[in-house]
Amino acid sequence: MSYDDSRYSESEIDPVFRSIVNHWLTKVKKAKDHKREVFSPMADECRSFYNGPREWEDILLGEGGNNKNEIIDCTFKVSVNKAFEFVSIFGPALYFDNPVRTVKPRMPVIVPQQFFGADVMTYEAMIQQENMRVMKDGLTSVLLEAYLNWTPIEFNLDEESRLAVHEALLIGRGCAWTELYSPPGTNMNVVRSVYDTTDNLITDPDAPSFKKSTWIARMCVHPVWQVERDFGLRRGSIKGNCESQAKQADIETSDESRYDRKRGFTNDLLIYWKIYSKMGVGGRLQGVNKDLREPLEMFGDYAYIVVAEGTPYPLNFSPDVTNDPKFATDPQAIFAKLAWPTPFWGDDDWPVSPLDFHPIHNCPWPLPTLKAGMGELKFLNWCMSFLMGKIRNTTRDFIAIKKEAGEEIKTTLLEGKDLTLIELEAAHGTISELVQFLQHPEVNGDIWKMIQEVEGNFDKRVGLMELMYGAGGATQIRSAEEVKQRNLNMNIRPDDMRRQVEKWQTRIAIKESVAARYHLIASDVVGALGQMGAWAWAQFVSTRDIYQACHQLEHRIEAGSTARPNKEWEVETMDAAFEKLAPVFQAYAQQTMDMKPLNNLVADTVKAHDLDPARYQLLSPMLPPPPPTPGDSGAPGHQNQATTGIAPPG
Repeated sequence: MSYDDSRYSESEIDPVFRSIVNHWLTKVKKAKDHKREVFSPMADECRSFYNGPREWEDILLGEGGNNKNEIIDCTFKVSVNKAFEFVSIFGPALYFDNPVRTVKPRMPVIVPQQFFGADVMTYEAMIQQENMRVMKDGLTSVLLEAYLNWTPIEFNLDEESRLAVHEALLIGRGCAWTELYSPPGTNMNVVRSVYDTTDNLITDPDAPSFKKSTWIARMCVHPVWQVERDFGLRRGSIKGNCESQAKQADIETSDESRYDRKRGFTNDLLIYWKIYSKMGVGGRLQGVNKDLREPLEMFGDYAYIVVAEGTPYPLNFSPDVTNDPKFATDPQAIFAKLAWPTPFWGDDDWPVSPLDFHPIHNCPWPLPTLKAGMGELKFLNWCMSFLMGKIRNTTRDFIAIKKEAGEEIKTTLLEGKDLTLIELEAAHGTISELVQFLQHPEVNGDIWKMIQEVEGNFDKRVGLMELMYGAGGATQIRSAEEVKQRNLNMNIRPDDMRRQVEKWQTRIAIKESVAARYHLIASDVVGALGQMGAWAWAQFVSTRDIYQACHQLEHRIEAGSTARPNKEWEVETMDAAFEKLAPVFQAYAQQTMDMKPLNNLVADTVKAHDLDPARYQLLSPMLPPPPPTPGDSGAPGHQNQATTGIAPPG
């Protein structure tokens, strides 16, 4: 059988799902067009100032399509890469390390006993139930917290998040997708979050915001064989719609391959769209036949459909499925095929977590931060290029000399060494009459002031103030209060952006928690939690109740855990705290024999100095022996034996 013989025949393809695929592909095309209108041009423009690749004139003209003749031609075409400065300074400031994730049980509201009146038994029963629930949820929180702080290290969340943060700084949005993953060579499943470029994301163009979209789609590109394997399709059943770079290289060296390209046989990649819908499988799409709407309502509001150009059926619902008799009698099997891989809709969310610093009202796409200073950035690029060309021209040396000057004088002017003697004849006249150096007019100094002002305006737009570089500012600082006020004002914008990153990481942690509780079993977590933890996971954590998975526990990111640690501030703070609190905790320890508060203070202080806390822990003093009772012998030998455990001599 040839490779093409495995494609599904027309009679095998369900006409209902053929119509659904066509309508979804139309929706995808319109969403891509809308994205190109409101977001892609400015995103591409901002990205081009970071790493190109585009022509210098195109960068300055932007997407407006203006005439290149409107720009004065420049000898040097310079790119003032302020975009790189912006990303390289803000990137580490916003995400320096993986966050510390915390999971806590939701604490109940305790109603005072007097409100129950004489019904004391009801009050005590409720208290007991709440205590049991908090204990159970506390164990669940401990297990989840341990797992959620294990995956970021194992699967490089810091690398994935840094890519998303950089893209958010550049073009306005960075994306992290939470997914179920099976490491190669294992049968276990893990939950991880990975970066994917915003270029591969589209959303409902009619939505007033991304969160309120009724559907989103993610573009994927994979080899045809991998798509067939991942979706359980018959080998050779689908046709690629894109050529890989390796395939293009093969075609260039083979006449037979070029002939196959003309016949459409060289596409070895498939571009396809994973669609996550909150508006059903497709019966509510505009233009769908009314006769199809009612049957499609049975699939509910939340549907997952995978479509590709040139494939007349959903990749996750192939003709093998629609023609299988067991699916006709088992609606749950059909629902499972069209269900979201992880039902994040239970928390009114999507599988993707977008990081937007500047959302736009009534638009699902954000505003890039660099867009606010784009005018100034273009001027800086043109002005610096113009000035460099101007300096090149004005620094050339021109010598004007009379023709009747002798060759000896001309040679001496052009090639003579320092302190060379030139003898002039009386007929030559004065030196100024014989030779002159021509000078270009100097560059107007106002242009340097203009550059300084424009660059300052750009820095204000995007937040690259002098103090972000560690500079002291234009004016001298005269007091500690002025230093404090400057730091406070400087940190308003970075603190707000850092807060957005922490909220974004919290959403990622919640999604990983939901996916872990919904999918993972004991064997999946034994490597992270051990045998006993895996047993407890199966008993208390794993659940198919999506509401419980989403809302049972509170998830937080420790404030400041993603930021670069300020060691000087930590040391100063802990030293001051130790000086004030150590006497209080020491007195408490002497009275109660409880060394825990003092040990915690010591541990935090030595950690701030990058020392090992375990080496500085204080042991609780041993309690003195009780006094002997009147019935005891009270012999010194017997007392020593009881307290020290050493046998008396004898």
